[in-house]
Parts: sequence; structure tokens; C-alpha cells
Amino acid sequence: MKRAKRLVPMCLLMFCSVANPAGADVSVHKPVGPTAAVFGPAGSDFPVGKLAAVLNYQYAESDGVRHRASEANEKVKLTKNLGTVKFRYGIMPDLDIRTATPFYYIEKDYKTTGKTDELHWIGDTTLTLHKVLLNQSRNDALSLAVDVGLVVPTTDASSKSLDSIGNNAWGATAGVGVTYALGSHRLDQELAIATFTEGSHDYRKPLRFRSNTSWSHAVNNYFDIGAESLFEWNGESEKSGVKQKDSKNEWYAGPKMAFKYKPAGINVGMLATFPFARWYEGTAPSDGFRFELRLTKVFNLL
Repeated sequence: MKRAKRLVPMCLLMFCSVANPAGADVSVHKPVGPTAAVFGPAGSDFPVGKLAAVLNYQYAESDGVRHRASEANEKVKLTKNLGTVKFRYGIMPDLDIRTATPFYYIEKDYKTTGKTDELHWIGDTTLTLHKVLLNQSRNDALSLAVDVGLVVPTTDASSKSLDSIGNNAWGATAGVGVTYALGSHRLDQELAIATFTEGSHDYRKPLRFRSNTSWSHAVNNYFDIGAESLFEWNGESEKSGVKQKDSKNEWYAGPKMAFKYKPAGINVGMLATFPFARWYEGTAPSDGFRFELRLTKVFNLL
């Protein structure tokens, strides 16, 4: 934990020194948006008739089983490979639709017995309408948008699937996003909430709230740097209508970079985040770090 907290500001300082060398050209470059899979487009709009295809991949390892704010034991270790396939399409000015379908492969190692369980499958898909209300490119003070979404059952729950990612349940989401651009800098802030029905295995995912923040800086036309902060609060899940006393909140943050080639509509983002605050009502394995890759390709369909 202490190393992570020292590493993040050191990385940001290094990035800033690269971004602003003495005598550098002060021409304005535009950064791409947030990197994390749980982040949406915040307040930004999307061109009509264009389609963005996005692949997010996250690798994470747990650093012990935690209870409340402290480590309880090291009896279980999780190794996570999480992916999300996303699409975003511009329907009309200031209105676009996007989808997100998660998939995963997780190994759960029991240190005391040597047994390993494998969990793998796809999750339930989210469909979201994104409506821009204010647009900075039209001389508004900032860009502001609202999201309204529906979670639809796309998984086939089994003994190898993970209910918290997908259990063939319905859900609803809502959110608000703000984007502010200043020269070659971009700030994004999102607040989002989600609720779910009971699905397979008599399981109901908890009420979920997220607050995501991103800073991006375009060093030039090909390279961005920045940082992202990801906070998530979950209420209690339910099993057969009974509360499971497993509420939790997690705050992860860290540096990022992106490589982009605008003529081809391609960018690749990388993000490393570390825990700054974690609290679990019950006992749960918790990620010691998270590393993400994001590959984006934009197609012009008109």
C-alpha cells in the first residue's frame, strides 16, 4: 500500500516533466478520453454515423482476504483476467448509444488445501443512451451529458459463472457526466448508479454507485499521459431474498498513458491503479493492483 501511494505521484511527476520540456512547442493537441472499462464517455459527444469498437482488458491479483479495512488472512488468492467488449454509435447530434459486454477468466487458489477453482464465461450486457445537454464545442462552459441504461440477460449461469458479473438478471442504470477541456488538458467526471433484479441462483446483485475521475494531457498528436480515480460503493447482495452482509467500497487510482493515430481512428490506452481505500462488511479477497489495456478503433459508416 505505501509503495503504491508513493509510486503514483512519482509516475505523474515523471510524466509531467516529459510533457513540458523547456522550450517545447506550445501548440495545442487534443487528448483521447478515459481508459478504464468502468468509465463511460462522461460529457463528451460522438459524431453521427461513426462506430467505435472498444476492447478493454484488465489483469489483477488479490493481496489477501480483507475484513473491513484490514487484512484478515491470506488463505485465498484470486487471479483475474477481465474483458469488456464495447460499441458506441452516433445516432444523431448529441445522442449516441453504446453497449458493454463483459467476459472473464478467474482462478481462485485456496492456500490451505492447494485446490484451484476456475470461473469463466460472459456477463450480462448493458445498453446505454447518452444524451449531451451542454457542449463546450458550442461555447458552453463545459460539456454535460446524462446516461440512461438497461442491463439485459446475455449470460447462461452455471457452476462456473460468477453471479456478480452476470447471472441472467435485468437491471437499470443512470448517470451524469461532465467533460472540461482546457488547451491540451481534459478533465472527466462521472457519477453512475445501477440496480438489478433477482437472477439465476436466486441471487440479486447489490445496488451499485460509482464516481470516476480522469485527467488527460496530450503531449503531442500521438501520445497522452494522465491519471484516473475509480471509486465504487456496493450495498448488500441478496440470496433467496436474504441480505448477505457483504457491502463494500473500494477506491483505486493511478497513472495512465495512451498512444493514438488519428488518421486511422486507432488509440491504445494503458492504466495502472492501486488501492487507496478499501472497506468490506464481510470477508473478501481484494485486488492489490489492477492493470488495464484499452484498444479503440473508430469506423465511419456514412
